[in-house]
Amino acid sequence: MPTKTDNVDELKDKGTAQRSLMDWLGSFGAEDLGVDLGTSNIVIYVKNKGLVFPEAAAVARKEGTGEVICCGTRAEDMEGRSPKGVEVIRPVRASAVVDYSAAAQLLNFVINRSYLRGLLSHPRLLMSVPIGITSVHKRTLLEAAVAVGARKTVLIDQPIAALMGAGINTNRIRGAFVVDVGGGSTKISAVSRHGVVSGAFTKDSGTVMDQAIINEVLEQYHVLIGRRAAETLKISLGASWDLKHEMRTCEVCGISAVTGLPVKVRVTSENVAHALNPVLYRIFKTVKDVIEKTPPSVLFDIRNRGILMTGGISLLKGFRELLEHVSGVPAHVAEQPFYVNAMGVGSALEYMDYFRDSMQELH
Repeated sequence: MPTKTDNVDELKDKGTAQRSLMDWLGSFGAEDLGVDLGTSNIVIYVKNKGLVFPEAAAVARKEGTGEVICCGTRAEDMEGRSPKGVEVIRPVRASAVVDYSAAAQLLNFVINRSYLRGLLSHPRLLMSVPIGITSVHKRTLLEAAVAVGARKTVLIDQPIAALMGAGINTNRIRGAFVVDVGGGSTKISAVSRHGVVSGAFTKDSGTVMDQAIINEVLEQYHVLIGRRAAETLKISLGASWDLKHEMRTCEVCGISAVTGLPVKVRVTSENVAHALNPVLYRIFKTVKDVIEKTPPSVLFDIRNRGILMTGGISLLKGFRELLEHVSGVPAHVAEQPFYVNAMGVGSALEYMDYFRDSMQELH
């Protein structure tokens, strides 16, 4: 469903008369932070300082009491290895906040860990959100921001942030197309200078690909591998078999389904491509559906500009070439696909004083 995003140049041209007194005062003594909270990672951008190290979007806490043990990358390292009574939570799944408490704890951890919290006042946050986010999920994000003490929070559509992060002027484009394939979801958006004109969302993503590889290896080799081993196969072999039919292999460790003992297995590029093809097919079908719903005037500019690919899976071997073949439109991967959304919200921080506070929607 199309969404509207404010034209930041128009907001700026209105001048300081549109800035509230609280915005003017809030620009002193507090950091303005851009936040990209995803399924796999959370990345912070500090105004005038740049990107802060990314952290895994994970929280480890005690079952029952909810006491937080650790957050971020340390918590992610405990996945599949946590002691009894400890659970590892992913606050965001399929681009939706599924655990408000864990999301607030993760935000609080990253802000404090990075020495970002202002000494005199609370930070102002600009957060990227997927298109079509429900009012319930939007409220959950805003409440998480309130919990960490944010004085003002603004939400911006992820495809707009991605384009800004790629250095594209969103106020002058006639048409752009963004395919964002991350760890937990895939978002496809057609964008004009007035905002997102068509878009779609699917849960087919890096996590689904990992599970497909796990199932394929179990079926073909009778060996059970873990998520990290599946990710290694995905990164090393990708979907390149469909393009060149070049046989390559990668060795990983797992547990034999026959003997129950640890074994090593050498998996071929054909096996991995066979596992990934159904997932890629569904992603390509969603891309074609969005293209069909996009107005011809916008499609003309999209064909000239090409498809912008973002998210970690955009680096999957063979993915870009297959997308070009299926869509008939040239495609290119963003310079920093993991961080392009965070870089975009960082660019938008320049207009923080002119944006309406999304927290007003909580009242």
